[in-house]
Amino acid sequence: MTWQQSLCGKHSFKPWNDAKPGLCFNQVVVCSTTNIFLAVASAFYAGKRRKSPQRSLHERRASIVTYLKVFLCAAMTLSYVVEEVVSGIVNDEHPPALWFGLATGGLAWFLHAFLIRKSFFSLTIREPFPVLLAWFFTLLSSAYQLFSALEEEPWPGDRPSGEWVHGYGMQHVVGVIVRFSIQVIYLVTLIIFSLKRKRSILHIQESDEEVRRPLLRQLDPMHEEEKNLEENASLFSRLFFYWVGSLMADGSKGNLDRPEKLMSLPSDVKTSSIRTRFGEQLRRVTKENFLVEDGDEAEEEKEIDDLYQLKSTLSVSQSRSSSAIDFASSPNLFSDAKKGEEVRNGRQSKTRRRTLLTALNRTFGWSYYPLGLLKLFADLLAFAGPFLLNELVKLIEEKKRSSEGYYYALGLVLATFLSSILQAQFTYLVNRVSVQVKGAVITSIYQKALSVNMVRLQKFSTGEIVNFMSTDTDRIVNFCQSFHQFWSLPFQVAIALYLLYQQVHLAFLAGLGLALLLIPVNRWVAVKIGHLSKEMMSQKDARVKVMSELLAGIRVIKYYAWEKCFKAKILSLRDLELKSLKGRKYLDALCVYFWATTPVLMSILTFLTFSLVHKGQLTAARVFTSVALFNMLISPLNAFPWVINGLVEAWVSLKRVQEFMWLHDVNLAAYYCDEPLRLFPLDSLTPESDDPAIDISLGRFSWQQLERGKKTQAALKDISLTIQPGQLIGICGRVGAGKSSLLAAIIGEMRKTNGKIFVNNLPEGFAYAAQEAWIQHATVRDNILFGMAFDEEKYSRVIEGCALQEDLAILPAGDLTEVGENGVTLSGGQKARVALARAVYQDKSIYLLDDPLAAVDANVGAHLFNQCILGLLRGKTRLLCTHHTQFLSAADVVIAIEKGRIAMAGRPEEVLSEQVGFRPAKTAQVDESGSRLYEDKAKDNVTKVHSQKDGEDAEIRHEKGILVKEEEKEVGAVALHVYKSYWLAIGNCLATAILISMFLMQASRNVNDWWLSYWVTATSHASNSSLHSVDLLVVSNSWWYSNRPSIGTGNANETERTLAFYLGVYGALAGANSIFTLFRAFLYAYGGICAATSIHRQLLLKILYAPVAFFDITPIGRIINRFSSDVYAIDDSLPFMLNILLAQLFGVLGTIAITCYGLPWFALALLPLGIIYYFIQRYYRRTSRELKRLSSVTRSPIYAHFSESLTGLESIRAYRQTERFAKENEEKLDVNQKANFGEYAASQWLSIRLQMLGVTMVGAVAFIAVLEHQYGTVNPGLVGLALSYALSVTALLSGVVTSFTETEKLMVSVERAEQYISGLPKEPERMTNALPGWPSHGVVTFRKVTLIYREGLPPALNELTFQTRPYEKVGIVGRTGAGKSSLFSCLFQMTEISSGEILIDGIDVSSISQQSLRSRLAVIPQDPFLFSGTIRQNLDPSSKARDAELRFVLAKCHLLDAVDALGLFGLSSGLVLRRKVHLCVGGLDVDIGERGRQFSVGERQLLCLARAMLTQTKVLCIDEATASVDKQTDSWLQQAIRQEFAYSTVLTIAHRIETILDSDRVLVMDRGHVAEFAKPDLLLSDPNSLFSQLVNSSEI
Repeated sequence: MTWQQSLCGKHSFKPWNDAKPGLCFNQVVVCSTTNIFLAVASAFYAGKRRKSPQRSLHERRASIVTYLKVFLCAAMTLSYVVEEVVSGIVNDEHPPALWFGLATGGLAWFLHAFLIRKSFFSLTIREPFPVLLAWFFTLLSSAYQLFSALEEEPWPGDRPSGEWVHGYGMQHVVGVIVRFSIQVIYLVTLIIFSLKRKRSILHIQESDEEVRRPLLRQLDPMHEEEKNLEENASLFSRLFFYWVGSLMADGSKGNLDRPEKLMSLPSDVKTSSIRTRFGEQLRRVTKENFLVEDGDEAEEEKEIDDLYQLKSTLSVSQSRSSSAIDFASSPNLFSDAKKGEEVRNGRQSKTRRRTLLTALNRTFGWSYYPLGLLKLFADLLAFAGPFLLNELVKLIEEKKRSSEGYYYALGLVLATFLSSILQAQFTYLVNRVSVQVKGAVITSIYQKALSVNMVRLQKFSTGEIVNFMSTDTDRIVNFCQSFHQFWSLPFQVAIALYLLYQQVHLAFLAGLGLALLLIPVNRWVAVKIGHLSKEMMSQKDARVKVMSELLAGIRVIKYYAWEKCFKAKILSLRDLELKSLKGRKYLDALCVYFWATTPVLMSILTFLTFSLVHKGQLTAARVFTSVALFNMLISPLNAFPWVINGLVEAWVSLKRVQEFMWLHDVNLAAYYCDEPLRLFPLDSLTPESDDPAIDISLGRFSWQQLERGKKTQAALKDISLTIQPGQLIGICGRVGAGKSSLLAAIIGEMRKTNGKIFVNNLPEGFAYAAQEAWIQHATVRDNILFGMAFDEEKYSRVIEGCALQEDLAILPAGDLTEVGENGVTLSGGQKARVALARAVYQDKSIYLLDDPLAAVDANVGAHLFNQCILGLLRGKTRLLCTHHTQFLSAADVVIAIEKGRIAMAGRPEEVLSEQVGFRPAKTAQVDESGSRLYEDKAKDNVTKVHSQKDGEDAEIRHEKGILVKEEEKEVGAVALHVYKSYWLAIGNCLATAILISMFLMQASRNVNDWWLSYWVTATSHASNSSLHSVDLLVVSNSWWYSNRPSIGTGNANETERTLAFYLGVYGALAGANSIFTLFRAFLYAYGGICAATSIHRQLLLKILYAPVAFFDITPIGRIINRFSSDVYAIDDSLPFMLNILLAQLFGVLGTIAITCYGLPWFALALLPLGIIYYFIQRYYRRTSRELKRLSSVTRSPIYAHFSESLTGLESIRAYRQTERFAKENEEKLDVNQKANFGEYAASQWLSIRLQMLGVTMVGAVAFIAVLEHQYGTVNPGLVGLALSYALSVTALLSGVVTSFTETEKLMVSVERAEQYISGLPKEPERMTNALPGWPSHGVVTFRKVTLIYREGLPPALNELTFQTRPYEKVGIVGRTGAGKSSLFSCLFQMTEISSGEILIDGIDVSSISQQSLRSRLAVIPQDPFLFSGTIRQNLDPSSKARDAELRFVLAKCHLLDAVDALGLFGLSSGLVLRRKVHLCVGGLDVDIGERGRQFSVGERQLLCLARAMLTQTKVLCIDEATASVDKQTDSWLQQAIRQEFAYSTVLTIAHRIETILDSDRVLVMDRGHVAEFAKPDLLLSDPNSLFSQLVNSSEI
């Protein structure tokens, strides 16, 4: 007994028996499959739903419908049980197929009834969409069963002797009729409920407002009023994506021009909801893992660093209390690390787990993994096509005119239709999960960045972290697409191979053997691709990192004419990246070659083996069923390498992100203690309050990470102090002594290795003004408010106290003027005062002010100290770091720091008397109220601050203040010039060769299949001795074959020669196809690499030589987006998708040609289908283009905000603003997610319609074949060939438009690059180079120079005229914003002047090329710029100077000792390579970290000074170069400058007046004019001169 007999009894397992449906096949495949689907879906959601007694009014009204649905489900279950019992009693035969179908049906409807009953008590009684989809398939199954039963069972009058000769009995017919009736009633209940639900939506919103709205707001604080269209869509609308219609209509009308026009996200896809769910799971998983705490690091640090000895006998134990501080007021700021078991010798007792992957699985696994059922059923239905094709071609071969052919054709249509529905739903739901995963990963990365202190964050560069959010996140999201393919593709291959076995028996093993031989090759390729992907990502990180630094310091690079140096550096990194990319692409080409030729070679081997073993049995049905199966193998075999590649890349990126997520969050409970110490009060005369403001005992802090087996250097040692509330603490010391580090230690940014620290009212945070002012890309007002509510009176007092009135008056929109990224459009003094105003406005208890007086002139500095620090902030605890020691006489306590230790601490007169150059300052009298002396004056300025022009509209002012415009976005189709630019980037000859190779590959493939059809047709007639009949059949196909010798004469030798001939031609064609495929694969890979190389190079050159004004109005994130995401798309994604597009396009053309050749009548159906196809894709592409552009445009703000947040992390955490910044990140991400979600929904809207078009095409081919068969005009071989191709046309049609649309979307990356390549302005090109030896005397002349930065702004320089003398030392002073830095900008031709001329030694600088001009000058900018690399590279990027010269300038700048010490430490800890001992000891090859983080700000300024000294130029410009150094170092540096540049003209901008008192002349500027220009003694002799007033106000 065969398995079919044991399963089906006397019935056949065939789908059709004598033109009637097969009952056994119906029960096992159709009925049981749909029932299992419904059972699994119902059981899953029944277990997932939680019981809740709350129900809305609408839900209570729907209770009758719900009870009716439960009753119908019970009736369905009962019908299955009754039929089972009756069948067992009445029928002698009870086959397992019937029992299995009835059992699965009863179980499915029982579980469905349970789901409906349980859902009645939950917050919604509407079935989930997968359940509705499963029910819909059971409805179709019931209809098919009814048709099957009625066809199989003869009516009582027709059956012989009243017996049931075919079916399972009368009880089965009755049961089927009853169940179909119940299904119809159930459908009516769904329609009634849907209509009631729509009518009652408004009523729900009104009556249930108190119940629902608070809940919604609690779940989603960013709840939008409009609902997502999907949530209210009907079943039909969801199946065919009609709910996307409004989005498509808006896109087709061109209304998708702004993100606000996009449809809202479903509630479970919104970022806030995802962050809540995923964050909870991530916290749980993290707590289950072992994490080292800060205190444990301290113990290990003691064991490693044996040089440190505790000098006090006081035993200080590390506090472990975590209950003293309540973090509820500042959630998501820091997270507590759970203490795990630990081995004290430093080895962990547990290994780190993959917390990120575990959390993703727990959060989204239940939504993602069950989707595999949809994929499984879609794959099974897809294989019904070859099965039915076999039966149809057999029918045609047998030449029986029967209606059975129509049933086979109908079966093909239904199978293709159902498979299309399932595939579309599967793809959409997977994409939906992808959007959720992306939101979870990005928010987690951002949250982690906010929660890790600066010490631990040093492990990763800014470029790496930005790549985590962009490229790595995209690769992790790609896992969602790849995982189900990973198991589905082998499953499809296995099914196809089994069906091949049914057709060609064991001959399929020949082809399978070839596939098995390629498995190890594929594995090697996958491993190699993974390795190269990892290398390429690290190389990309390095390139993006350098690019970020280049953009951050673009002014310094242009000042020093370093464009060529940085171009070479970036291109060298790019070459390494391209080397890895080439390896990947060539391996991908190898994969394409192997897996594209595998089906062809498998078919050759299979048919050759079958022909040799089973002579004469190669029929059309057998061959073309096998061809259809081989065609079905092409997709999984071709896709499998890419799937493996995607999984490998996802795994690599997951590990990279996981490494970042492993960084330990700052544990405030371990860092701070909860009780004050009161051991080392700084001023015993100051009455102590209950709790000191800050208390530190024997604190030891480091900027270096703890590395096992290596010593770490402490930046602060033996720090002990107690600060009382309300005290003003002055902190002074030499450059690099540790002043800024002390403030960083207080706010928790350093690593505490010993001691205790207490801060009163810790959750409130600190008001922190960093030494390098951090300014957001926002308006001045937004920067000052920093998230707080606007209080006009308080705001005006702050503006007055921070001396910002005059600055706001000259801005085009006052305080509503938008400043550039990092405050690039503000001067250094303005940035410092805006940052100070932000701190003052926050109204904190503790103020940490890191040298806010350095960047302002003496007059403004005195104002800030008297009116702000002593005025507005009176009564606050203030720690002021400054080199302006004259102000510290007003402090309660002064701390002098030397080499990381407190050298002295006490009253100002005690400490400052030891400080070099100290002179006491006069301070304004401030009464007890703190700020009453100037409060009235501030009130008078309220109107002046907010509206400089009476009657000027606020909206107009806001428009004037917009600096950074919205990112440019093209509209309509991607322009032809974009495709042309990509074509030219590949190269004309190479691109043409690629297209020719693709055409030859497809043509050889189609000719190969046509030859197989010809072979089968000829051999099927070989048994007929009449050659004429054969020629009549084949003459239309091959004119040349009619001259061949006679076929099928009965001669065995001729038969063998004929078989050898056919196989020879077949093999030759297959060989040609293999060669063309090889050429096509490698030519295409090479072309993609050429395009990537060319576009990146052009883009880099355009950015490097763009004018500075472009960077003023363009956020760095916007440019970085092009060099990261867009370049990655051009490198990898675009070639990949374009490859698919071209392959599918040629495949569709080949399919249409073969189908029309085999069935010419199909051409009539092709015309209307082609017209519909054209309009659908055109309608879709209008929307998809705009969605892609919106996706790209809305992605840039995410990166820009993230980069900005990374720059200001210390300030964000100090102000306790992490929650607000996390919300801003969510809002920007939500906007981008809307565009992504819209893209996915629109793509499935297209997919389902194109697949329906494919269903129509398959049906047309099948029914035309049946009709021609009825009239005897069809060739079985050609029919089989046409049908085997038509079965793949559904996927090809959808694939062409989808891949074309995706290619067009990715071409937007080329479009965005092309915007910069062709549209970016370039600095004026001047070909004249400076003469050798110019300038010789350094005479600088300005003649009526006027400079206006942008239209609408007042002149920064207004007819400025002056002339220096040879080798003159000129000091330049003036109030902040007077135009001092603009003078240098004009001199270096950084900005084009509006009028006038600038000469050096009598030569107009506008006539000399910028490169030549800037290389002859030198500048020390106001903001010190260092880039990642060694000290040697920062001093001399062009590698022209010798080591002796480098060490000489370092010694002149008093940096040699610090550099040598860094080199010794690096040598002992293994941080540098030992190339030469003296290089290591000198420290020239020690990496200084990203943007020079190894040095203090003052030390960075000294390095910039040393860099300028190397140039030996005749014109040196110094812009506040010594603002952040102490006076002693300043005097030394001025002496060094006078010695080294004795025969050079030196222009020095200084706010520290004593710096320029010994200048030859002083240039006093005021609002862009020359106010005074004379010797300093002469100006000081006039008490009415501006310079004299500045000197007097500086209190010298």
